[in-house]
Amino acid sequence: MFPTLFELPLPIVGPVTIHTYGVLLVTSFLAAIIVARRLARREGINPDHVVDAGVYAILAALVGAKLLLLVVDWDFYARQFRTLTQEGGGSVGEALSPYLGTFGTYVGALARMGLNLLQAGGVFYGGFIAAVIVALWYFRRYELPTWKVADVAAPAVAVGHAIGRLGCFAAGCCYGIPTELPWGVTFTSAYSGTLVGVPLQISLHPTQLYGFLANLALFGALLWFYPRKKFDGQVFWVYVLSYSAIRFVLELMRGDPRGSLFGGALSTSQFIAIIAATIALGMLARLASRASGDQVDELEETKKPVEAEGPSE
Repeated sequence: MFPTLFELPLPIVGPVTIHTYGVLLVTSFLAAIIVARRLARREGINPDHVVDAGVYAILAALVGAKLLLLVVDWDFYARQFRTLTQEGGGSVGEALSPYLGTFGTYVGALARMGLNLLQAGGVFYGGFIAAVIVALWYFRRYELPTWKVADVAAPAVAVGHAIGRLGCFAAGCCYGIPTELPWGVTFTSAYSGTLVGVPLQISLHPTQLYGFLANLALFGALLWFYPRKKFDGQVFWVYVLSYSAIRFVLELMRGDPRGSLFGGALSTSQFIAIIAATIALGMLARLASRASGDQVDELEETKKPVEAEGPSE
């Protein structure tokens, strides 16, 4: 694992660490945009609108993923905050405490926590939900065909998510439970242990790599299915349904704190996956029914002129 790549010596600011997760996250966004642009052209949709919607959705996804991570991993970040305040709030706290006292220490601790949160991963469903809300707003504002654009976005999200999981593997977040399988991975970086809490010197399920392979396979399947879809929205909701099943299974092998419900019977993401799968099935049935109804109406419209002519005398 390589949580960091190198440091940039900047004047005044000092050395800035370039994290592998951040580089791969940017790469995932670029890959998703490239795929979305190409599919948009095939559909006759302005690629620039798709890219603009994607930028808004990406920004929303970053915020949503971090917020849900903070919620489900609250105990870890609460302990981190207490530790930082006891240590003086880091460099920012030390600089502010002579002027602001204890409040400066708290500000420094929050600043350091915010930086750690940015460097760590995020909860995909938090980002996905936020991105969908913002994207729907953008589609309505610019009167874009919602389900047609959603179909364009689905494979793009899948490939971006696959690359992002490699970033999680590099950072050590989203780690698995202990395993004795020969492909188990052992994390050794004390930096990652402090940053994301990954257990060190223990063989773990490489759940990040499982996620990478599953999302990459889903990306390929969606590209194959795309030209064979029967109605607009089918590719998107097939993606939601498929990823929900993938995520539910992967959660069984995750070892990181993710929040739990119903006395630990389900993780937060498993609960969301069940809801998402249920909605996806309902929407697939609804859109399929609507498409069938439209085809019947079109068929009746084509028959009307013939019936009106009647038999020739």
